[in-house]
Amino acid sequence: MIVALAACGAAIYLWRQNVELRNRAQSSGNQSTSTPTQRIREEYELPEFTARDTEGREARIAARGAGNTLLFIFSPACDRCEAGMPAWVKISKKLAELQSNAHVIALSTADSYTTVQYARRMKPPFAVAPFPSVEMQKQYGVTEVPLTVVVDAKGVVRAVWDKPLDEGEVADVVETVCPECVKRAANSTR
Repeated sequence: MIVALAACGAAIYLWRQNVELRNRAQSSGNQSTSTPTQRIREEYELPEFTARDTEGREARIAARGAGNTLLFIFSPACDRCEAGMPAWVKISKKLAELQSNAHVIALSTADSYTTVQYARRMKPPFAVAPFPSVEMQKQYGVTEVPLTVVVDAKGVVRAVWDKPLDEGEVADVVETVCPECVKRAANSTR
């Protein structure tokens, strides 16, 4: 009972913080008002936004000038997303091992409460945050999950995988996110 109340309290706090961040972004003009007519794709410039992750930290999504960002977009109710989680964990750990400065975050299409419960159960090695609104999901062109998305420092999508990743694709994602890390690791083994 106490755990359920704590989770509910965390979800309410997270929801309030994300509403505050969304309102602040809208009032400062940082949020795009255009809605893509297609699903997320390469060369699409993503709108920047800030959200609270399930640990209460602010996470800047598609932040300009902040380096590459790796987004795992999922729904806790999605079996394909659940099947893809081990690959996402492997990618996150490999990037950490390679000392990449890429930002890795999972964005949930579910509500705050469900997202918090999922993150507590799965304990992923990366930040997890809910999209602050359905409108933001639309602006990101999220029409299906799971999605693995690489975004460059200018907020432009460089690669999209729209299914659970296989072993070969794990290496492809790591190389796309941090090609210099892969080269550095290859040179150090010679």
